Amino acid sequence: MEDYHIEILEKLSVRTIEYLKNDINLDIVIDKNYTIDAVDFIDYHDISVLISLNKDMEGTVGMSVSKELSFEIAKSFLFGEPTQEEIDELSSEGIAETLNITLGNILQNLTPIKAGANVGISTPYIMTNKVNIVKKKNGKMFIVHLKYKNDTIILSYFI
Repeated sequence: MEDYHIEILEKLSVRTIEYLKNDINLDIVIDKNYTIDAVDFIDYHDISVLISLNKDMEGTVGMSVSKELSFEIAKSFLFGEPTQEEIDELSSEGIAETLNITLGNILQNLTPIKAGANVGISTPYIMTNKVNIVKKKNGKMFIVHLKYKNDTIILSYFI
């Protein structure tokens, strides 16, 4: 099967921007002049979520944000005036839900799926501290930085 990692990150980037702006109603203006880069390691922010793809499309998709941005996203999932405790509790789940929804939205539009590939996705894995992941031997790692205000949303894909 041909490499589809660039297509995944291109479509995931566009859908993530749309989702945060239109579905979550986050007052967001993201610099759309981003590039997809091949890297040897990824330095993730405070809150990161990984979702593994399996069957015909092996790999792991990731989203990482600062704690401050995770709080902004969490507030959009809560009604009224949430307490800081409620925001803290929901901050990582909000990022997991964001990645899960945006990834699910783009899967049916990926070239391998259109060609009949079967894909499974895992339950989101949440990390609540800064970590870095190093490319495995013969692996591939790609990353996009979406700039938002003074923050960055990291989207990644690695196999």
